[in-house]
Amino acid sequence: SALAGARVASSASAASGTTGVDVAANLAEVRTKIAGKVSECNRPEGSVRLVAVSKTKPVELLMDAYNAGQRSFGENYAQELVSKAAELPPDISWHFIGPLQSNKAAPLVKNVGLPKLACVETVATMKLANKLNNAVENLENYEGSEDDKKLGIYLQVNTSGEESKSGLAPGEE
Repeated sequence: SALAGARVASSASAASGTTGVDVAANLAEVRTKIAGKVSECNRPEGSVRLVAVSKTKPVELLMDAYNAGQRSFGENYAQELVSKAAELPPDISWHFIGPLQSNKAAPLVKNVGLPKLACVETVATMKLANKLNNAVENLENYEGSEDDKKLGIYLQVNTSGEESKSGLAPGEE
């Protein structure tokens, strides 16, 4: 089966540093597994991005991962992402994962900024998609070109049509 992406949360299996977690060793193990699957599936090297999920993890653990070469992080609380993005190095690529309330879309984009906020991974309504689009359009202090002023989004599609499930209906505009 194809491996489209991977996420890793650190585990406390090996101790080092002040956190009691050997983040570098954990990352190396996950990267080895990803490389194996990429090769097994005949995908090009570098075609899979590891997004390290940082929810509820202290900044020290994230810095350990950063120092081990990790540059893409995922967070599922808007305020925590804003806080961590302000504290951590500016070359980190942030992914917002999970549901985002539409009233938090503009503050998230404004406070993290582009290209630091690379992607919102769960956009389940046109209302949220429009709020994110408006927030990007109204972004001040953007230093890149207008052509590069983009935010990646993953649309959630409710293919089953079940009302209890979130997501856009297939074909919805």
